[in-house]
Amino acid sequence: MPDIRPFRGVLYNPQKIKDIAQVVTEPYDVISPLEQRAYYKTHPYNIIRLILGKQYSTDNSKNNQYTRAAKYFADWQKRDILLCDEKEGIYIYAQSFPYNNKRRTRTGFIVLLKLEDFAKSTILPHENTNARAVQERLELLKAVRANTSPIFAMFVDEEAKINNLLSQYRRDHRPYIAVKKDRVLHRIWRMSDKRKVRAVQGLLKEQQIFIADGHHRYEAALNYKMRMQRKKKPSRKSTSFNYVMTYLVATADPGLAILPTHRVIRIKTPFKLQELIKNLSRIFQVHKFSTSEQLSSYMSARRAGRIFGAYFGKNKFYGLRLKDAKAGYKFIDKDKRNLPRDLDVTILHSVVIEGIGSLIPSHEHIYYTRDGQEAIGLVEKGKYQAAFFLRPSTVTQVKRVAKSGKKMPHKSTYFYPKLLTGLVINKL
Repeated sequence: MPDIRPFRGVLYNPQKIKDIAQVVTEPYDVISPLEQRAYYKTHPYNIIRLILGKQYSTDNSKNNQYTRAAKYFADWQKRDILLCDEKEGIYIYAQSFPYNNKRRTRTGFIVLLKLEDFAKSTILPHENTNARAVQERLELLKAVRANTSPIFAMFVDEEAKINNLLSQYRRDHRPYIAVKKDRVLHRIWRMSDKRKVRAVQGLLKEQQIFIADGHHRYEAALNYKMRMQRKKKPSRKSTSFNYVMTYLVATADPGLAILPTHRVIRIKTPFKLQELIKNLSRIFQVHKFSTSEQLSSYMSARRAGRIFGAYFGKNKFYGLRLKDAKAGYKFIDKDKRNLPRDLDVTILHSVVIEGIGSLIPSHEHIYYTRDGQEAIGLVEKGKYQAAFFLRPSTVTQVKRVAKSGKKMPHKSTYFYPKLLTGLVINKL
């Protein structure tokens, strides 16, 4: 049973920060170096200084991006740039955004979630983590002692009882924060009513939690918890390190959207396209198209089976559909049996990129993008030799993979829109 708790969030002071859009960012892992520099220039109190600080050649163990982040966090609280709420509460978070020519709204809530080892099956991941990325988030957590952005997780609420409760509260109260960024309207409500908080806690009983985004931060929080528990004399009586700030949303929420992440490949060794297509034709139905629109129509049609698209330049677009699942599964090596076989992305990597095609020696030669036109442009410019287009994964697939104990390949899901970092902070 998941243990969730209300908390006293740390938020930007609206009396000091008139435009919160100037100080919040996307999650650290989707911020490019160019965007990082831009955020530094946007505002002196931008959250980028905490989550993704600049590195310098003179950095050492006593002065580095993490120690500087801790100093910024302490200084901003001292200057009342950041204020801690007086009451504990749940923070309702709604995002309204354009999607498939319609306006959608995704509604969830930010709470503290008790950290549990994945083996207990209360909280389930669906992606593997990178040890270096986990260590970087752990160093930040150790220095700042705060959750600067929430984990993104899902729960099952088929009867929409929690959503109805949140929606009712939203209708009766004005949001504390309302900020528009990149065509997405983000709104935050404080809900400190103890009766309503207990109702949410009760409705989550016996539920499993599925991590959607933030696997590295969750694992870092787990490591931090174990580190604190090993201390013979903890520096504080507080056990807040047992919890991590988490955004929870129902799997049936009408605003829950997943976008595909396409692959662009740099092929270092010469390859013959016609030979590749001939080999692929043995286990794939191959359809050739002359425009990206034709390929997009083919992929968006409701077709069963493993389907994806490919582009090799000079208006050579291909739609690929696996003929026989068993023929594809034999390409999945024994050391990759933890991968779910019934996903487009698994077949793409195991059969095409690493199997029949043998297109790359390592994943360092793959560029990931959500923008199909960017992928096409990179191939046209000759920077890459092939682009592969995927259909979006579904919430059902994510749940099934998580429950099975398997993990999706890297960059299999992109939950849209991303949560903003800096709207609410949890001080440990």
